[in-house]
Amino acid sequence: MVKKMKRRNGAHALVESLVSEGVQTLFGIPGVDTLGVYDAFLDHGSIRAINTRHEQGAIFMADGFYRASGEVGVAVTSGGPGALNTLTAMGTAFNDSSAILHIVNENPAHVRRRARGYFHDVADQMGIFRPVTDFSHQTSLPGEIPAAIQAAMSALKSRRPRPAMVEIAGESFRADTDVAMPARSEADRAKASEVEITRAAKLICSAKRPIIWSGGGVVASKGANEALLKIAERIGAPVLTSQSGKGSFPPNHPLHIGNWANERPVRELIASSDLVFVVGSRLSYFPTGGWSLRLPETIVQFDLDPAELGRNYPITLGVVSDAADALDKLNKTLTSLSHKPVRDPRREIFNINQQIATGVGRPVEIQVLDQIRGALPETALVFNDPTTIVFWARSHWKASLPRTWFVPSGFGTLGFALPSAIGAAIAKPDQPSIAIMGDSGVMFTIQDLMTAVEHNIPVVVMVFNDRGYGVERRHQDHLYGRRSGVDLLPPDFVALAKAFGATGMKVNDLGKLGDALSSAIDRKGPVLLEIPCDFKHPGYGSFVDWDS
Repeated sequence: MVKKMKRRNGAHALVESLVSEGVQTLFGIPGVDTLGVYDAFLDHGSIRAINTRHEQGAIFMADGFYRASGEVGVAVTSGGPGALNTLTAMGTAFNDSSAILHIVNENPAHVRRRARGYFHDVADQMGIFRPVTDFSHQTSLPGEIPAAIQAAMSALKSRRPRPAMVEIAGESFRADTDVAMPARSEADRAKASEVEITRAAKLICSAKRPIIWSGGGVVASKGANEALLKIAERIGAPVLTSQSGKGSFPPNHPLHIGNWANERPVRELIASSDLVFVVGSRLSYFPTGGWSLRLPETIVQFDLDPAELGRNYPITLGVVSDAADALDKLNKTLTSLSHKPVRDPRREIFNINQQIATGVGRPVEIQVLDQIRGALPETALVFNDPTTIVFWARSHWKASLPRTWFVPSGFGTLGFALPSAIGAAIAKPDQPSIAIMGDSGVMFTIQDLMTAVEHNIPVVVMVFNDRGYGVERRHQDHLYGRRSGVDLLPPDFVALAKAFGATGMKVNDLGKLGDALSSAIDRKGPVLLEIPCDFKHPGYGSFVDWDS
């Protein structure tokens, strides 16, 4: 039964709506029109408002909160410049399928979109965000706020995870309402029909050399990784994982190949297969070598987003469904059909992995990654910027669990890792949270190290300092044979960390990086490790020159 509420202003109605939805943490910066919301927080002690140092950081933190926990990340910003400051982070979340609720104010109705020079005037604020939101709702009256929040949360829980925006007229925060709180939103995710599952099972059973391609959708759907493991073992299929699919399949399992699809032995394996079963992946640019990868004619694709079915490769069968539900049903159907694999590919996979390991070798970059991996527990939350060492890690890093490896793989956003790792540390305080960044990328969001200090959030920021934009430097060397704009003067990072009130340490000996990281994890509060380096870029597409 819906209970009628006492009269209160729209700001309190908003906060009560968030409490009703189970929100306990949100991120943001107060603005003149959202001060009433921050005042209402004082009457609701169950909500923790993390005050960031930049609106972009608020969205990144909400993004990290979602990626680590699977719970919707919430951010509140002011309109105009405050809202537009979040566009890059919203685009990152949209491209990487993160469920974020962004609440923002809009100007009063009598000046809205009239170009009269009102404060924070934007001609079409909501329109600016349409390319980076999957759901949006505008409200003008305080009584509309609870229903808008419920609708947004329902969309975030039911659709493909992507940002939602609720735009609220600033004056409605001050106006009174006696609107009742609606019931908490519920998830209503698409589920595969028995007919679709039976068709998929029969196609898989008819294959003699099937392979599985596991993407971020398996990571995002709770329990999907366990169901995928059972299916892989039942049908005897090698398993490839995209970069965002790391953690969806045990890296030490004899069927695991990982994110090596651009290496010749793996490409040959895929080309010799007669069916690829794609789960929760759009088969995007990088893992397919710019869509140059040759896939077998029979492709079965499961995805929560119907728009992704057949987008990049023609498919034989597409099924719109939550991954865990569809994989569980498929496993039961394969069991009922008494399906047994035609071949045992484990020896072939072992040989392929050995070929790749021999081809890649043990350069210093691999040794550094092994030190980092060895210093961290399996549960550690590792956030990455697109810096040189991470281009090595995209394939080499071994993630044993879902929601432990995070990259801005779609947008390639510099500055992502630090604030996102902070949000993750708040969501999962018992798991170490690490940001791997370059000396240039970290400067995009370094101000939110102060957020970590203020709230005593134990995040470790690893800054690999090659004095510039190392990835672009490699591109310039390769394409033009000379450099411009890529060599930069960095600050004294240890002194900078200490100025913020964080712990700063410099690791001059790469051989001692693992020990330094272990020490940093054991400290309380945020730690910045500066690591001087001169890493080589692993190459374009393939890590190995197979013709040499």
